[in-house]
This record gives sequence, C-alpha cells and structure tokens, in this order.
Amino acid sequence: MTHKDVLTVGKASALGFGNMRMPDVSQSTKMVDTYLESGYNYFDTAYEYGGSEELLKKVLVTRHPRDSFMIADKLPPWQVKNHRDCERILAESLKRLGTDVIDFYMLHSLDDSREAAIESQDLFGWIKKQKEKGIVKHIGFSFHGSTAYLERLLKTHPETEFVQLQLNYIDNLRGPAGEWQELAIKYNTPIIVMEPVKGGTLAKLPAPAEALLKSHAPERSIASWAVQYAATLEGATVMLSGMSNMEQLLDNLNTYKNHLRPFNAEEKDLLEKVLAEMAKVASVPCTGCKYCHNYCPERIDIASCFSFYNGLKRGDAHWNRDAMYKTLEKRADHCTACGACLTHCPQKIDIPKELKTVKKAF
Repeated sequence: MTHKDVLTVGKASALGFGNMRMPDVSQSTKMVDTYLESGYNYFDTAYEYGGSEELLKKVLVTRHPRDSFMIADKLPPWQVKNHRDCERILAESLKRLGTDVIDFYMLHSLDDSREAAIESQDLFGWIKKQKEKGIVKHIGFSFHGSTAYLERLLKTHPETEFVQLQLNYIDNLRGPAGEWQELAIKYNTPIIVMEPVKGGTLAKLPAPAEALLKSHAPERSIASWAVQYAATLEGATVMLSGMSNMEQLLDNLNTYKNHLRPFNAEEKDLLEKVLAEMAKVASVPCTGCKYCHNYCPERIDIASCFSFYNGLKRGDAHWNRDAMYKTLEKRADHCTACGACLTHCPQKIDIPKELKTVKKAF
C-alpha cells in the first residue's frame, strides 16, 4: 500500500470530528448522528484525552455499524518505558473504545525533547508491528516540534503513512507550519490537519480584524474563514475540528458545503489585513519577515522567539510553547543588545528590549 492509498492527497474533503472537546453524552450523540448523516466518518481521540475514548464508545461504537466510521487514536510516548507499556496502553484504548481494531494509530505529540527516547525505545518499530498484526490499519504520528526534527522523522521512518500537523493561517503565514506542510508534501505523506481554528483563537478576533471579515461576507462566521483556509491547503486530507456544540458542527458543515475552495486573490489580501490587525494587539508586533536575522551577530532566531512568546500571550499551552522555544539553538538569552538588528525591522520593534521580555517569559 502506498501513502496515497491511505487518504486522498489534495484538499481536505473530509471533515474530521475531534473528540477532545465533545460535550455530554446527550449532546454528543446528536452531534455524532448529524455528522454521520452529513457523509463524514472520521473520529479522532487519544488515550490522554480523559474520558474521550469511553465517550466515543457510548455515542458511536455501540450505536453504529463498525464499518460506517473510522477511529484515530494515539499512544502517549511520555507514559512509555518499554514495549510492555505500549501493549498495555493499546489494550486499554481498545477496551475503552469497545473495538478490536483502530483505523489510524499515532505516536502522540512528538517534539524534539522526545527524539532520543522515541528512537532508543524503537516506538516506530513497535507501532509498525501492530499494523502487521492487524490491530491497527494505518500508522503515523502527531507533531509539535521543530522543522528539522520533522524532516528527520519523515526521512528516517518511511513507514509513516500520515502525519497530523497543526496548520492554520497564523501558524502557516506567521510561523513554521508552512515549512511542515512543505515537508509532508516533499515526502509524499498525507496530512491530517489539527487546530485549524487554533483552539478557538481564530473564532474570535480583535474587533478591527472581525470587522474586515464581516464587511466582506457578513453572513459568515469568523471561524469559517479559518476552517476554509485549513481545509483547502495542499497536501491536506482530513481537517479535524474540536467541535464542542451543535452550532459549531453546523457551521463547519456549512463551510464545507459552500466554501470548500482555496482563497482567491482578494481573500488572500483580506487575510493579510486581518493578520496585520492581530499583530497590533499581540505583545510583540512581529510579522515574521526575518529581515533582522542576517544582521544579528549571535544568529538568534528572533522571529521564532517572538512567535512562541506571542503564542503564550494568545493562550497557547505554556508547556508546548516552552518546549518549542527550547528547541531553538540561539534564544533570547544570547542577545547582547548590540542593536545591529534595529534598523532592519520594518515594524520598528525595539528587538533587544523585547527579547529581554521573551527571556523572562521562558
């Protein structure tokens, strides 16, 4: 089986149901039924999502034919010391779900800090064996690390059939996510898109940014723009949305029905204006142009420092931003305040001053 046999590479024509944020049993049951009736069937969960696997059993597995839906689940490497732990966790997930097979099984949330353990414990070898046994159908990993680590993974583990990446218009256009997307395409690895609305950040924008989108299409929700962007990215196959109520589900279904097309030139320009407004309220108004990088004698990755810091201020998980920040070879604490960068910043940011703020935050 080739990678392209797993999921159709192209636009994310499949809307995935992210189970992490599902509500109570009654509401979840109605949402699952509506979702399936609309022609979609991909459900994402994880061993670490407390109660999520059990809820999926109640509202989905015990109520619908097993061949009418697909389940994606994840093994948490941070809970693993050996293959016996892997076996135990997989067995628990199968029991919680009430099924004897998982369609898409992943190593969960890989980042640079776990690289040595992943390789020394041969977790890719273990997960490959589960596929050979028929316990899982397809294998991959979800990712939250550096671009360099992602390339090492895709190059070293060609058995990977898909990769789950956080792609959205902030992370792609102002962060490293565009590089991750390009690597997945380069290695012919289908992408499952997660966090298209960035944990709700892109569902509620600063007032001037929302006004821009509403003036263009008053009938559309703010979140629908983020969903459209993520769902039409090259290489994407399934786009996961952590829908927590029926209103969000119906809004996503409407976006897929009426707006599942790449942005045109006018909409791309509009999105750039939205990002400019968002940058004004971020703690550091960095646009990620990297003009300053070539002039820093310490070779500090200034744009990434500011991106990770702004992520914290927008509400991103501190553990994740902190882990990402620590992957940088040259961080804010390497700044000597020489000022060589100052005249090259189009946003006129006092870079040495703001790097001190970043240093304190991390």
